[in-house]
Amino acid sequence: MASASKNSNKAFRDKIKTLEIHRKTGCKIDMIAEVINPTIRGWTNYFCKYNPQAIKYSLDCVDRRLVKWAMCKFKRFRGHRKRAEVWLSEVKKREPNLFAHWQYDSFPL
Repeated sequence: MASASKNSNKAFRDKIKTLEIHRKTGCKIDMIAEVINPTIRGWTNYFCKYNPQAIKYSLDCVDRRLVKWAMCKFKRFRGHRKRAEVWLSEVKKREPNLFAHWQYDSFPL
């Protein structure tokens, strides 16, 4: 049984962090999805099978990174984290299959 340990969660978050999504302000959101989706999909397929609750925080970290990217890319969000979070939630409603981890929101994580 493969349950996500504290170390594997940290390794995943570090991997997402090293991608430096927030510095890719020249990219559109679908380009960022292409870059990080294989990592997210593989990680969730491996760990979500046994204990989906154990990876919820790490998947939330991906959303926080996306909010940080939006704050760097769009002037109207600079210094306004809440506005960027609202915008990201609207994108999530409009395109629920854009990022691999958004599909797991329908599951009880």
